[in-house]
Amino acid sequence: MSLRNIMGLTVPKGRVALTWFNEYSGTVIRTPTSTLIFDPVGIRSSDVPRADAIVITHEHHDHFGGGLTGDLQRQTGATIVTTPFVAEQLRAVPSEKLKALRAGETITIGNVRLDTMPSDHPGNQPLTFMVTTEGSIRIYHSSDSRPFSGMKKIGEKYKPDIAFCTVDIAPGTSPRSGAEVAKLIQPKIAIPYHTDRGSPLQEFAAILKREAPQITAKILQRFEVYRYPE
Repeated sequence: MSLRNIMGLTVPKGRVALTWFNEYSGTVIRTPTSTLIFDPVGIRSSDVPRADAIVITHEHHDHFGGGLTGDLQRQTGATIVTTPFVAEQLRAVPSEKLKALRAGETITIGNVRLDTMPSDHPGNQPLTFMVTTEGSIRIYHSSDSRPFSGMKKIGEKYKPDIAFCTVDIAPGTSPRSGAEVAKLIQPKIAIPYHTDRGSPLQEFAAILKREAPQITAKILQRFEVYRYPE
């Protein structure tokens, strides 16, 4: 399986398709008109024939590879959305295609809006993102943030349909912390990610079923395409 599974899709109006493609927070979000790729690490540039936005949440090696990011941008012509720290490392990218944002700022790429939020994670001004599609579907990409109190306000303001929740590998994260992210954000669908093992995914789902049954946990296999609404 590869990213070709999602790149070849036609996404109908009012829907999204998404996939998780590595052991970290690498995801692709496809809308009827746009393709966004988050934290591309561990893939081949040849598997990404199109992208409107490349989003880098922070500078850590499991989220940002400068050579691959540059290759993807040149190949697709996408706009890179990232932090000021990462942007400084991408000076070869045309300035009009490189947008450095801080928490609280917003950018629109095509018909999709990205709102930037803080992240509770060690790094240089790391970001989390709320993606709002042209069909008003909202997806919260938490990168590998631990839960923080401000997530409750994010959930109340945006009422996301989907949230990606870190359950492993990153400092201070676990299935329990991932479930706390979901409980604060209150999405309809919570997708656990950022792990190379199956057991944290299952444990995350079990916690939500027990403590927040109104949230549906959706476990994705690597490169599995999830369509929303189902």
